[in-house]
Amino acid sequence: MVVVAAAAFAAASDEAEVRKVLADYRTAMEARSVEKLGEVVSEGLLVLEGTYKNDGWKDYRDRHIGPEMAEWKEFKVAEPKLTKLEVGADLAYAVQEATYTIVDAKGPVVMLGAETVVLAKEAKGWKIRHLHLSAKRLAPAKPADKK
Repeated sequence: MVVVAAAAFAAASDEAEVRKVLADYRTAMEARSVEKLGEVVSEGLLVLEGTYKNDGWKDYRDRHIGPEMAEWKEFKVAEPKLTKLEVGADLAYAVQEATYTIVDAKGPVVMLGAETVVLAKEAKGWKIRHLHLSAKRLAPAKPADKK
């Protein structure tokens, strides 16, 4: 009975930690903070966004999210939904959906986004190891292709 209770407590604790990492990830994005983002991701991070791939935190930071964040005036997450969460002993995955508003020098862009997040339990706690992101632009509408 004690072993079962200890296992249940550990599982609940891991789930709470995973949920905190996911919330901290969203907070880092909204703060447009590469430093805060670096606290929740693994050095071995793999990111797939559309057909683009970043292999490693340094690659993602220096060649993708860092330059993007530098251009953003604002990043907002609305109506975040955690639609799936599975937490194991040392791996977890989550599926999230939200509406994202990014404001840069050209103005606001609103997108409906979905992401799969894989987390690993590392020496320093739970870290994001893999992000797979997709989004559909809601506004402003993309200009029609000219034929």
